[in-house]
Amino acid sequence: MITNYKNTQTSTALKKAYSTLASTVNLAIKDYGPMPNWHFGEGNDMQSSIDFVDTYMIPYLKISKNCKDNTQNECRHPIQYLNHASKEEASDKSFVFGYTRFYLADGTFVGVQLVNNTDAEGRKNIYAPIYIDINGLKKPNILGQDVFRFNYMVYGSGVFYGGKLVPTAHLRVPTVKSSVTASDVGCNLNGNGNRCSHVIMANGWKIPSKEEYVRMGGDVSLYPW
Repeated sequence: MITNYKNTQTSTALKKAYSTLASTVNLAIKDYGPMPNWHFGEGNDMQSSIDFVDTYMIPYLKISKNCKDNTQNECRHPIQYLNHASKEEASDKSFVFGYTRFYLADGTFVGVQLVNNTDAEGRKNIYAPIYIDINGLKKPNILGQDVFRFNYMVYGSGVFYGGKLVPTAHLRVPTVKSSVTASDVGCNLNGNGNRCSHVIMANGWKIPSKEEYVRMGGDVSLYPW
């Protein structure tokens, strides 16, 4: 019963945070016009990330602290993978080198990195990986359990997505089963938990029970919640 209650709290908080962040797109369009005319910086650097967030997201959110590139005290936020391989170094690289971060008024921690490049075929890629920690610095700070990743998609391989907020695997992985079972980035105890956002969102914004997880193709012994 305690686990079910905790899982319900987690999925409810995640849906709320997702809706809050997703709502910034249309509000910014009203102020700045069509998204293709927005300024996305010159590269994948911290200042471009800060400028993007401070212009197109922060004004439409209730926040308690805008850390930007500050990584001291509560603004430093190491996390771990689901498989418990320490992600301290990787987290520091993520949130220090390129990720601007802020706290929503309810304590949710958000890290955003703007990516702007073209692929080998000259197709435009503009998107922003977003990490959401639904309970801030409170433990466990584990990807897939209280930390979840989404992508704020503007362009992907030249396709215009209009700022849609999608699970990190959504555009590349067509099935929930592949997000559950992937050995490296999957939502299982052998994976890093990167695709748990896809699993929860596809399950109607609910953390699947063990039975539902198995029906999705998962191994019950690798159930991550």
